[in-house]
Amino acid sequence: MAYVAMARKWRPYSFKDMVGQEHVATTLQNAIEEGRVHHAFLFTGTRGVGKTTSARILARTLNCTGESERPCGKCPSCKDFASGSSVDILEFDGASNTGVDKIRDLIIEQVQYHPMIGKYRIFIIDEVHMITGSAFNALLKTLEEPPPHVIFIFATTEANKIPQTILSRVLRFDFKRLSQTQIIERLRFICNEEGITTDNEALSILAEKADGSMRDALSLLDQCIAFHLGRELTYDKVLDVLGAVDTEVFSRLLRGVLKKDVLACIALLEEVVMQGRDLTQFVTDFTWYLRNLLLAKASEELMDTMEIPTDYRE
Repeated sequence: MAYVAMARKWRPYSFKDMVGQEHVATTLQNAIEEGRVHHAFLFTGTRGVGKTTSARILARTLNCTGESERPCGKCPSCKDFASGSSVDILEFDGASNTGVDKIRDLIIEQVQYHPMIGKYRIFIIDEVHMITGSAFNALLKTLEEPPPHVIFIFATTEANKIPQTILSRVLRFDFKRLSQTQIIERLRFICNEEGITTDNEALSILAEKADGSMRDALSLLDQCIAFHLGRELTYDKVLDVLGAVDTEVFSRLLRGVLKKDVLACIALLEEVVMQGRDLTQFVTDFTWYLRNLLLAKASEELMDTMEIPTDYRE
């Protein structure tokens, strides 16, 4: 059986599985339960925070015909979507289908058909900001007066590029960047389920490098596991794979700068280079280290807001 990447294997299947986007999940669940479902949604936010995944969860939930929890995963609609053969839930990539002819052929001609199994025909357009102005204009009339059986769900990282005429006709949800704590807790849960032994320091560095993106965190976790071919993930192994350095190195470099010890600084950088570390990442991390020091020096209250491990704080 083909290997499935962590980001795909552990993709949330229902609203209760969503991490860090409870405000979106709660609002959508309430709307569905009260029968107040809008005809067009816009999910916007940075990469890897769950926009497209949430669009799929919403689509599955709306079209699920199961009598218990939705999506049930057992009804014909859920099974068709899982197998990629759903005729009621159609997903398009805005980056690949930018022109007016593509939009007309793929969507506008399709909205006239009624759903085969579920209640709605749902069109998910990822990276919708890539669509051209003429394509948006062609979509506008359909979006303004859609048939009652049609729902649009748009996902984008750049909502500012979408025309105001489109924005005024959609229900917008802004997705938050995930905190390091949220990413660490999710990674810990996944590692436990996968039988992988790890520690807080290793998870902390993964969460830091992910920069608010759960998908990036899972991709980095995949990378670390594949590189070491083991079920034990330590802080040193993560640093090794990511080309990062320990904060003790930043401390040594800063002390050398403060003492104006040029030879010590050059020797330390030579050591970093010989270890094969990424110098671009090194500069970024050192800048972040200096920023944290400034916050810590300015106020203890500011230090409490910094998402860094306890050992690092001390």
